[in-house]
Amino acid sequence: MTPTGNTILITGGASGIGLALAQAFLTLGNKVIIAGRRKALLDEVTAAHPGAVSYVLDIENKTDISELVRRVTQ
Repeated sequence: MTPTGNTILITGGASGIGLALAQAFLTLGNKVIIAGRRKALLDEVTAAHPGAVSYVLDIENKTDISELVRRVTQ
């Protein structure tokens, strides 16, 4: 797998290491999907990085995970 042209899903992608990874993958030309609990932070990241898509998600909630997988794989 090459680091460009892929779809990357990052949980916790609105801050810290997750955000740094999202920025790096976007710079390499990947589509980046970030997921996290704080909608306001997710909105800030997607506004600053038009190539990113975000979803509100509680990683401990199985329903949230199933819904994210369904939406991402459509």
